[in-house]
Amino acid sequence: MRKVKSVVRFVHPKQQEVRKFPLQEKAGCRVWIVGDSYVRRGEQRARESMGTNLGVSAHVQWFGKGGMCWHDLLPFFHQCLKRRTAPDVLVIHCGGNDLGRVKSVLLLDAMKANLHDLHKHFPKMKIILSSINQRRHWRYAPPGKMEKARKFVNSVMATFMLCVNGSIVHHPNILFDKLGLYLRDNVHLSPKGNDLFLSDIVKVLQDHVL
Repeated sequence: MRKVKSVVRFVHPKQQEVRKFPLQEKAGCRVWIVGDSYVRRGEQRARESMGTNLGVSAHVQWFGKGGMCWHDLLPFFHQCLKRRTAPDVLVIHCGGNDLGRVKSVLLLDAMKANLHDLHKHFPKMKIILSSINQRRHWRYAPPGKMEKARKFVNSVMATFMLCVNGSIVHHPNILFDKLGLYLRDNVHLSPKGNDLFLSDIVKVLQDHVL
């Protein structure tokens, strides 16, 4: 199939400058973004800013569930599969609500097992894991301890994703000391924070999938 380059415009949340993303068209590619409230709120922001398809040459569907923990992920995914076909690309953002509530090693065991299971049953589906982003407030432990656990889980999973031919989304610019990136609850992202969150996902989709 002949590849066609197109251009998508995206307004950077900080500089308010127009960025241009070269895309390669892949007809019929279906992308699911599944996860906790960050996904649900990300979809809302996408509708306001860049469209629910995120400006990529694919059909993007969003499945966000507030308060989702990792053990909810597989049942939720299979629920979403009812009367649907598995996507070509699955983006997952989940696990942040588990930090401090579940020991990091146990969380990692569950994440690895579940993603390995998904890859085994859907070998043609590209799995992309969105790393756990920083928060200004954590429910179950002091910020310093939680940040250490967050980095540990993200580091291990970034390496593991190679085992399932997957990719990782990093969120290097979502920093706890940038007040403007968060809502008043210090957990969820503001419009500016969500713009960063979405642009990180878009970049990985473009670089590794589309």
